[in-house]
Amino acid sequence: MIAIVALALGAALAYGIADFLGGVAARRSTVFASTTVNYVFAAALLVVAVALTGGVWSTQAVVGGLVAGALALVGFLAFFAALAAGPISLVAPVIGLLSSAVPVASAVVLGDRLSPIAWAAIAIAVVGGVLIGMEHRVSVAGLSARTVVFTVSAGLGFGFATVALDRVPADAGLVPVLLDSGLGAAGLLAAAALRPFSGGLRRLLALLDPPTPATEPGSEPGSEPESEPGSEPDLSPQAMSAPAPSPVPTTMRSRLITPAFLLAATAGILTGIANVLLMLGLHAGSVAVVAVLTNLYPLATMVLAWIVLRERLSRVQLLGALFALAASVLLGLA
Repeated sequence: MIAIVALALGAALAYGIADFLGGVAARRSTVFASTTVNYVFAAALLVVAVALTGGVWSTQAVVGGLVAGALALVGFLAFFAALAAGPISLVAPVIGLLSSAVPVASAVVLGDRLSPIAWAAIAIAVVGGVLIGMEHRVSVAGLSARTVVFTVSAGLGFGFATVALDRVPADAGLVPVLLDSGLGAAGLLAAAALRPFSGGLRRLLALLDPPTPATEPGSEPGSEPESEPGSEPDLSPQAMSAPAPSPVPTTMRSRLITPAFLLAATAGILTGIANVLLMLGLHAGSVAVVAVLTNLYPLATMVLAWIVLRERLSRVQLLGALFALAASVLLGLA
């Protein structure tokens, strides 16, 4: 059980850092652009990983990977869209709760045999994950239907994607997560290629970002502000909370290397590493244990916000961190 806990917590750490960087990238560009870069780099890393480790491309492995990929893509886009729409103090814990609840329910239905201590630790970890995501006092004031839809879609998408990955044979190795990321990358790149020619697709992708209040005089509607060459990303709380500009078709040459691109690319590499650790954990142990511990990823994001943004941690968040630590220890002993 100790090895399973280590793999799951390693995945949580990588996911948490990736989400922090991806969130900053989405604020500086668009949800669609940052998610596409993230997926491409994650898929590239997994191609190398599968080439080095191998794996059986069985029908069950391929179907499981593709189903997980479709669900995760919906969850990933909805995740960043929900965070952009806010309020983050309510959105983040609900996504984490749903992401954990679905695999736990699956484990119960499928009759996973865990000790009473393990089930108690899982319950503590779920509570800890929810508390960690509560950055401030939770309030539903100003919560829109759009935010609710994105939040529920993200939580259920991530949760069922984990269940789909858990149902593949052990001899599949990392093939399912390669298909997971590969499907997402292919779908996003196809959308990027078709977007200049489809007004309907542009309007659909624009829904992922909150509307801007006004357009700068003399600029095209929905155009993105230019970044200074070599400028560093603004990681201040004000910049993190600013609405993202609306997406527009841009050439790859003019936007290839920007701070937002580098942040999203780094997030993608970390996401690929997290996917490897998640798959190894699912092969080794119960989906309930792995999913719940992996969904403690907001703890890493919270620590980064404390270090980089110098944000204060609330008592509720600190209590959640203690719960997460206690659950990890209990699962390690179970």
